[in-house]
Amino acid sequence: MKRRNLAWMAGAAAGTVMLIFMIGLHREEQKIQQEIAASVVRFHVKANSDTRKDQDNKLAVRDALLEKMEELLDENSDSDKEETEKILRRHLPELETCAEKVLRERNCSQSVEVSFGESWFPQKTYGEYTFPSGNYEALKVTIGEGDGHNWWCMLYPSMCFPDAFHAVPDEEGEETLEKVLSDEAYDSVLRHGKLRFSFFLAF
Repeated sequence: MKRRNLAWMAGAAAGTVMLIFMIGLHREEQKIQQEIAASVVRFHVKANSDTRKDQDNKLAVRDALLEKMEELLDENSDSDKEETEKILRRHLPELETCAEKVLRERNCSQSVEVSFGESWFPQKTYGEYTFPSGNYEALKVTIGEGDGHNWWCMLYPSMCFPDAFHAVPDEEGEETLEKVLSDEAYDSVLRHGKLRFSFFLAF
């Protein structure tokens, strides 16, 4: 009986140590995610559905908005994250009008909504970078029902590239990302898609 009690106590102690380790790891991952989120601005375009036509419409809207935003942000080439957010918020109606125009030119009567705010996103690998799941500030474009797969990139630092299959982020954007993140946070995302943030506790 005494041996059983000792074995149970040893098991309980090991379990406690493991739980403490898991909580510590979770908190560290959460801290890194929050630092990354505080340093970047994302761009997401959600298609109406996954039909070929709806996905093509999504890409056409994406191309037009990227071109438009390049003009807006180039006028303020020294913008930091805060200034980038202000520019995007200020031009939301203009960006939405641009997206609507593209859809109408493609004989698509679906609605489109362009908004800016904080949203939860799952873990995503972008080129050589893996960004953890969590809340991020983002320019969001929803076409129609928004039930199709989305396309996304990083507006700040400027790392948008249209070809997701041959991803080559802008070198200047990569350098900016490295500057705005701590060494720990930058190393955590630059893992060629191998890093996996496992948020195993509810939050």
